[in-house]
Amino acid sequence: MLRMVWSQLRHTRGRSLAVFTAVLVATTGFTVLTGAASTSRLVARGSVDTQFRASYDILVHPSEPAGGLLDQDLPTAAYGGISLEQWRRIEGVQGVEVAAPLAVLGIADLRPDLKIDVTDRVDRSAERQVIEVAPQVSGDRALSTLTAAPTYVYVSRRPLIPLSRISGDRRLFVYADGTRVDQTSSAAECPGTGGGGALEVQADGRHLQVCATAAGSFEPTARRTQVSEVQAYQLLGDGTFRLASVITLGRPASAVPATARLEIQLPAVIPALLAGVDPAAETRLVGLDRAVRQGRYLTASDTVGPAAAHDTSSSPFTTTRPAGLTLPVLAAADLAVDEQIDVAVSRLTGRTAGQVPGATTEALWPLLRDSAKEPPRTVEHDLAQLYRARLDAALTTRTPLSGVRALLRPGPQAYAPQPGGAARVLQRSGEPGSTDPAIDDIWRDSWLSGGGVGTGSPISLDGQPQEWSVTAVGSFAPDALDSVGGAAQQALDLYRRAPPMGADPRTRNLLGDRPLLPGDDPLGYPHRPPHLLTTLTAAHDLHASLGSASAAAPLSSVRVRVAGIDRFDEVARERVRLVADEIVRRTGLTVEIVLGGSTVRGPVLLPAGPLGRPDLTLLEARTRTGVAAEIVTAVDRKNLLLLGLLLVVCTLLVGNAVSTAVRTRRRELAILACLGWPGRRLSLLVLAETTALGLAAGLLGAALAQPLGRLAEVRVSSTVALLCVPLAVLLTAVAGAWPALQAARTRSAAALQASAVRARRSTALRTVAALAAANLVRTPARTLVGAVSLAAGVGAATLIAAALWAFNDGMVGSLLGQAVSVQVRGVDLLAVSGVLLFGVLGVADVLYLNVRERAAEFATLRAIGWPDATLNRLLVYEALGVGALGCALGVGGGLGSVVLLVGRVDGRLAALAVAATAAALLLTVLAALVPAILIRRLPTAVLLGEQ
Repeated sequence: MLRMVWSQLRHTRGRSLAVFTAVLVATTGFTVLTGAASTSRLVARGSVDTQFRASYDILVHPSEPAGGLLDQDLPTAAYGGISLEQWRRIEGVQGVEVAAPLAVLGIADLRPDLKIDVTDRVDRSAERQVIEVAPQVSGDRALSTLTAAPTYVYVSRRPLIPLSRISGDRRLFVYADGTRVDQTSSAAECPGTGGGGALEVQADGRHLQVCATAAGSFEPTARRTQVSEVQAYQLLGDGTFRLASVITLGRPASAVPATARLEIQLPAVIPALLAGVDPAAETRLVGLDRAVRQGRYLTASDTVGPAAAHDTSSSPFTTTRPAGLTLPVLAAADLAVDEQIDVAVSRLTGRTAGQVPGATTEALWPLLRDSAKEPPRTVEHDLAQLYRARLDAALTTRTPLSGVRALLRPGPQAYAPQPGGAARVLQRSGEPGSTDPAIDDIWRDSWLSGGGVGTGSPISLDGQPQEWSVTAVGSFAPDALDSVGGAAQQALDLYRRAPPMGADPRTRNLLGDRPLLPGDDPLGYPHRPPHLLTTLTAAHDLHASLGSASAAAPLSSVRVRVAGIDRFDEVARERVRLVADEIVRRTGLTVEIVLGGSTVRGPVLLPAGPLGRPDLTLLEARTRTGVAAEIVTAVDRKNLLLLGLLLVVCTLLVGNAVSTAVRTRRRELAILACLGWPGRRLSLLVLAETTALGLAAGLLGAALAQPLGRLAEVRVSSTVALLCVPLAVLLTAVAGAWPALQAARTRSAAALQASAVRARRSTALRTVAALAAANLVRTPARTLVGAVSLAAGVGAATLIAAALWAFNDGMVGSLLGQAVSVQVRGVDLLAVSGVLLFGVLGVADVLYLNVRERAAEFATLRAIGWPDATLNRLLVYEALGVGALGCALGVGGGLGSVVLLVGRVDGRLAALAVAATAAALLLTVLAALVPAILIRRLPTAVLLGEQ
C-alpha cells in the first residue's frame, strides 16, 4: 500500500499539491496566528503589570463608601475623622508596607507681592496729578474676565498730612500735625468710608480731605467694579515720595519713610490647600524627599514656633502686626492656577487732579472715570508667576511666605445627574456673584471670587491671640514625585490632579485645547490638590489652637501600600483583600481597594459663570475600580474565541481541499472496488495519502513558522512551531475521515458514472440570479462550508473590532484600557486579517470547485451563445449568495461573542457589523475572479465531446 500511496502522490501532482498547499497554509497560519494571540495576551498582561498600580493600593477614609467610581477629591474630602490611634492600628496590620496619613486643614489665603511701579508716569513739574492703575483680570482660559475698578494714585507737591490716631472717645480724628477733625463731619465729606483720609494743605491754608475711596456703588456685588481706592502721595522736594494714606499711630509724618520709586501694591490672593503629613511615610510612599527643589525636606522637629513681626496686608491703612506663631510648610514649587492680571497705567490729563481734594466719594467716581488720559502702559502679571517669585524670595531671605488670616474648608462638590449619563455641576445658592458674607469679607482680595460653584465654611485665625504665618522650609516639584502606574493612575495621584478637559469640539476650542485650571476663587471649580504640607505635629497644634472638634481625630485619609506585590494576578488581589478586611476589622473605617483601578473620564456640564464664561462640557477624571481584572478577563476571552474561530476556519479549509481531492478520484476508487479491494483497504488508502501530505506540510510549516512570525513581529516559540506537525496530521486525518468512509462504501460499478453532481428535477429558471441560487442549492454541503469559512472571518473581525472599542471606552473607558488597546492592536489586527483571509479563501475554493465540477455545463452555456459577461455575472451572484449567508452567520456569531466579551451591544457595534459585512461581500466578489478566469480557459469542444 505504501508503494501505491507514493505512486498516487507522484502521478497526481496537481491534486496532491493542492491538498499540500491547503494543509501548509492552514497549519502554518494557525501556528503563527496562535503566536499572535499568545503575544497579544503577553503584551496585554505586561501592559497591565506596568500600569495597574498607583502609589497606594488601599484608601482608608471616614466617609460613606464611594462604590466603583472614586472622585479625585476623596482623599481630601473630609476634615478629620480618623484618629492617630486608628492610623497606628493600620500600620500594625500584617502585610502593610506603608500607611501614609493625611490631615487636611483647609485652604489658606496666600498673598504674593503684586507691586506696580508708576514712577515713570509721574510728571515731576506738575503741582498735582492723578495716575490711574486699571487691572483687567482673566481666568478660566480667558473665558472669565473682570474689568476691575481702577486704583488712583494722587500725587501732590503740596503738604499732605496723614491721620495719626483716633481720640479715645472715637469722635475726633487727630492728624500728624495736630489738626483735629470731627469724625462725623469727616465721614460726611467722604460718605461710605468713615472719613479719615489724608488732608492736603491749600495755598490759602485750608485743609481739604482726599477721600480714600471713589465709589459708583457700595452694593456688595459691585465692590470689584465700582469701588476704587485712592492713595495719596506727597512728592517731596528731593524727588522722593511719601505715602500719606496711612495711620502713623502717633508718630509725625516724617516717620513715614520716603521712597525713590513710587510703587503701589494691588490686592492678590492665591488659595492653597494646607495639609499635614507624616514626612517619613510620604518619603516611602511617593519619594517626597527626592522631589525637594529648594530648601530642605520636612522633619519631625518641624513644629509650631515663634514668628518675627511682618507686614501681612496690602492695605496702606494697616501696619505691621505683632509677632505670632509660624507654621512650617513644604510648599509646591508651582501651583496649577490660571489667572492673568493685566494692569494699564496712565496719567489723567486736564484739571482733574485739582478737583480731587474736597470731592466726595460719589463725586470722585465720575470725575476720575470720565477724565481724559494719556495712552496707557500695560504690565502683564500671572498669578502662578507671582507665587513662584514670592516663594523664591521667602526661601532666599528666610522670611514668611505669607500671613494666614483664615482657613476655608470647601464642602464636597455637588452634581445633578443629567440624561445621557452626564452630571451637571451645581452652582452656589443665592444670586450669581453672591457669597457668604463671612467668606467674602475674608477673601475680598480675590478678583474672581463670587463666581464659584462650591460651598464652604471659614475658620478665621484673626481672633487668635497670636497670628499664624506660613514659613516655607523648602519647595517640592509635584511632577518629580515617583510616578507609579503612569497616566492610567493619574486620578489617584494626590499631588498632581488630572484637570478637566474639553469633552466636545466647542469646549476644546473655547479652552484652546488646554485643561481647565482653578483661579483665585477659593470655592471655584475645579478643586485643588494639597500644595502646602506641614507635619502632623504642627497640624495638631493648629487644630488645638482653633479649638477644632477634629483635633481628636485629625486625619482625613490614610493611603496604604501592601507589601509583596509586583504583578497583577489573583495572589496580589487576594493579598490586598485580606489586608483591607483586617483594616476594617481593626478600625471600622471605610476602605476602598484601588489596586487594579484606572483613570476614567466622565462628562460633566459646568454652567456659565457670572464673568462671561459660557457653559462648558468637560471630561472629569475619576478612578474606576476593578479595571485591570476586567481587561485581563476580556483579553483571555477574546483570545480563546479567536483561536476557536481560527481552528474552525483552518479545519474547513483543509477539509474542503481533502474532500475535493478524494471526490475527484471516485472513478479510481470504483475501479479498485470492482477489482476486489475491500472497503477497509480503500479507506486506509485515502487516509494514508492525506496524512502523508499532512505530515509533509506539517514539517515544512514547522520550519517556516518562526521566520514568518519574526516577519510579522509575532513571537512564535519552538514548542508552538513544532505543533505544526501533529496539527497538520490531525487536520488531514479529520478532514479525510468522511471521504475515507465514503470510499469504504464504494461497492459497485455504478460509481463509474461520470457526473459527481446530479441535477435535480426543477422548474424552469428565467433569471441569472435564480440559476445561481439553484446551483448553490445543488451542493448544499459545499455551499455551507464556504459560508461557515467566511462567517468565521466576519465573526473574528467583528469580535476584534469590538474588543478594541471596548478597551477604549465601551467596557472599561479607562486610560489603562486605552494603553492595552494600543499595545495589542497590531497583533490582533494581524490575527483577524488571517482569519478573514482564510474565510475568503474558503469562498474562492467553493466557487472554483463548482466551476471544475460543472465545467461541461459552462461549456454548454457558452456553446448556445451565453457571453462571458453573463457567465461572470452568474459567478458573482453565486459568490454573493455564499457571502450573504456567511456574513449573516458571522455577524450573528460575532455579536454573540461581543455580548460575552463586552456585556452589551449598542448602535456603534451595529454600524461596525454593517461595515464588516460590506467588506466581506466585496472580498467574496473579488474571490470570484479566479473561477471567472478559469471559465475562459475551459476546452469547450473537448467537454462537449465528453458529454
